[in-house]
Amino acid sequence: MGLNVSSEHGGSELDALSYAIAMEEISRGCASVGVIMSAHNSLYLWPIDTFGSEELKEKYVAPYAQCLGDDGESLMVGCFGLSEPGNGSDAGAASTTATLSQDGTEWIINGTKAWITNAHESSAAVIFATTDKALKHKGISAFVVPFDSPGFSLGAKEDKLGIRASSTSNLIFDDVRIPRDHMIGEPGQGFKIAMQTLDGGRIGVAGQALGIASAAIDCAAKYALERQSFGKPIAQLQSIQNKISAMSVARDSARLLTWRAATIKDSKKKYTREAAMAKLAASEAATMCAHQAIQVLGGMGYVSDMPAERHYRDARITEIYEGTSEIQHLVIAGDILKEYKQS
Repeated sequence: MGLNVSSEHGGSELDALSYAIAMEEISRGCASVGVIMSAHNSLYLWPIDTFGSEELKEKYVAPYAQCLGDDGESLMVGCFGLSEPGNGSDAGAASTTATLSQDGTEWIINGTKAWITNAHESSAAVIFATTDKALKHKGISAFVVPFDSPGFSLGAKEDKLGIRASSTSNLIFDDVRIPRDHMIGEPGQGFKIAMQTLDGGRIGVAGQALGIASAAIDCAAKYALERQSFGKPIAQLQSIQNKISAMSVARDSARLLTWRAATIKDSKKKYTREAAMAKLAASEAATMCAHQAIQVLGGMGYVSDMPAERHYRDARITEIYEGTSEIQHLVIAGDILKEYKQS
């Protein structure tokens, strides 16, 4: 579970390209397992490993990279709290607050985080809270919050359309006190940390979406070869072949965009635009492939006897979380226009 974490802290020390490939293959089998892995690696471990102090890494990265507690049985999983009930895509409008205690030794956190993946499996979270309202998004800071902190509670599990094996719920902070040294990075650096974290997270979601697309193609192609109609396998019908072709082209195109974004990240260059392109293309490819798989299967695609309907339900969320498709278009266009203005 600590694919990108250094071996010093118990991780596998793999690069972003390896991570993208692993995400695709795991999600090809189960998209829920894929998103659990993505949120844990991209959204929880990465910001602490990149911006956290050595003390935070020892306590909140090393055991979580190995994913096992001291007893060798309990799972050590983390989550990421950015979205709130009232802000959605407006990440800079955080209403959750963190204020220093009178003696200056603790942060006191109040607020609610919404739509949190891994909420009920986690024992710690990376969260973002306003420490200086006057500075707006520049007054947001990042923190690690252990779930055994007094005043912390979880909301009910959301009853979701897809990725149902992964829990999603609210994180509720009611005068939650954490040590002052549990801030990640510097005061006011939270928004920057969140945006950089989401860049990497989008490569993970792209990998997940590719896995769903691949699973949908697997399902459609195998069924088309076996299903007999008009005296022959439907795979011999041109209309079915067109669907299989379009699905594969969309999946492979998105895969190349994902691998490009991962390669650029590995080269330590800015990859915001490329990650957004990968996530946009891969999520839309997943939805299209899942939709077409149901068309190939016909009535059998609409019932739970076959996995096509699950792929369809799982695919839809990839166009929503870690930045909707509409947000990805804004990120891509904004970066392109900025480049033209500077030229």
